[in-house]
Amino acid sequence: MRILIFVDSENFRGSINELNKERSQDRMIDWHKINLFVLDYLRNNLQYLQERLFHVRTYVYTGEYTDGVIRKIEDAISKAKNNEELSRILESAKKNRKGQQEFYKRAQNYSFFEIRKKPLQFTSAKKIFQKGVDVQLAVDLVSFAHQNMYDIAVLFSGDIDLLESVRTVKNLGKQVIIISHFRNTAVEMKKDADMYVDMQTLSDAQLDNVSHQFQKHPSNTS
Repeated sequence: MRILIFVDSENFRGSINELNKERSQDRMIDWHKINLFVLDYLRNNLQYLQERLFHVRTYVYTGEYTDGVIRKIEDAISKAKNNEELSRILESAKKNRKGQQEFYKRAQNYSFFEIRKKPLQFTSAKKIFQKGVDVQLAVDLVSFAHQNMYDIAVLFSGDIDLLESVRTVKNLGKQVIIISHFRNTAVEMKKDADMYVDMQTLSDAQLDNVSHQFQKHPSNTS
């Protein structure tokens, strides 16, 4: 059975953050291992023991720190007086953009892995938010089902905005598996998924297959 993996990066990071709080850990996602984690989990599930499973592609959906959003924050700062909050937002945005660009470079070496980006937005309420990411994911989920590109969709998101697309692809004969922390998953999404995996139930060993614990190196002292 052919597997396509769809990852809402914000929702997935939110699930990992919830686990970090609960377990007093500092896990970071190993994006290049998501497909291996999924295959290992499903191959050890009774439902798929007799099936031949193979990964087709992983799609990661994310909001992108663009020059445009940086300029909007800078413009807001120029119009404000002594706005420390905006300055902190700008500093954080620049830092996040640098990290994001480094991730993009690394991801070019990942096999069967594609990043789908939407420009992040900045509002007068001093918030950076993503727009259109869920829409793009929903469109791909349905479009790829119509094109018969997969048998199983593994969705790393529990966002309610995806509910109708999940129902649509199921009606097209596709299976939908949702993997997300229960706090990041709408009740209706749990009910409508063919299989729901609450990340809270995963062992540390299983989580090690898709993430690693960040270890701070002790500073040298004389």
